[in-house]
Amino acid sequence: MGLSYLDGKNWAEVTRDERYFCQQLFAVVQRRGVKEFVELLNQITGLSLPVDVEWELGYEVCFYRDLWQLRGGKGQLHSPKRTFDLCLFAQRQIVIIEAKAQQGFDKDQAQLQAFAEDKLRVAELTGVDSVLLIGLASSKHIESALSSNFGALFDGRLMSWRELADHYPGEAETDSFLRADSIHTKDMGGKNNERKLTGEALVAAHAAGEQFQVGRGGGLNGRQLALDFETGTWRKQLYETSSAALQELNPNWFSLDEFITATGSKQE
Repeated sequence: MGLSYLDGKNWAEVTRDERYFCQQLFAVVQRRGVKEFVELLNQITGLSLPVDVEWELGYEVCFYRDLWQLRGGKGQLHSPKRTFDLCLFAQRQIVIIEAKAQQGFDKDQAQLQAFAEDKLRVAELTGVDSVLLIGLASSKHIESALSSNFGALFDGRLMSWRELADHYPGEAETDSFLRADSIHTKDMGGKNNERKLTGEALVAAHAAGEQFQVGRGGGLNGRQLALDFETGTWRKQLYETSSAALQELNPNWFSLDEFITATGSKQE
């Protein structure tokens, strides 16, 4: 039975958040077994992950923060709020899974650089033989021309939510995978928007020395941005950006420097 204020739907039929769909994937893998999931990854991506070793699957992995805490808080703490959607851990190998649903992977260089740096940094911090990055997205995005831009970034072929639904038919999570695959949209935003970047990508862009304006309804002191910070969703939230001068834009816009100050990222 649905909810009247959701037009008769349940929240599972409304949410477009990748974290919800990743949680559903985590649940079915925990129930069916990690070995089966590793075998599925090999089948879909073309990789050759070992299946005869012990693997652990992590969800919403705040890797840098938790490893730093484990080691007694010694040394530099890199990006304590950086969170990987899913991670596979083995003794000599780590696999990071970055997931998208409504959106696709942004071809912006700042985001791609952040992904590449994660692979290098995780390898340095752990000493494992290899760190691999797998992309999970809608089949609509994978089939688009945009997906060809990411061949050098991800290890193996991109994986789709539909392929997961096909592998786990009849499970409680199957409908969620089909929904994750179907909701992809190409949202270009308002008339001043030039590209959309996640909060994490904005932090990476600022660290790389970029300067531009960021847009969010209500502006820097608006309720939407305040909720992003309160809930912690700013890291995955997509923000409009523009290279125009701030004085040429409406009050919904603010500088990247102001955004970084508001998040407290200068202290991270």
